[in-house]
Amino acid sequence: MPTDMLIADFVVATVEERNFELERALDTAKFKASMDRQHGVLVTRHDFFRFSVSLTPNVPYGTIQERDHARCA
Repeated sequence: MPTDMLIADFVVATVEERNFELERALDTAKFKASMDRQHGVLVTRHDFFRFSVSLTPNVPYGTIQERDHARCA
């Protein structure tokens, strides 16, 4: 059974903070993915302030996939 590896889960207040945290999490995720070359990176926007980055075998290695769960009011 494939399992995802959570790299980061964070809440931000500004666009600058979002960009900084995403860049840092993506750098870590890409480094860890390069170790086994079996996982891609999944970036999830849970709402307008909360994001997570994980490694998953459901995304091909070398690929970053985005999932947006935020809903507009």
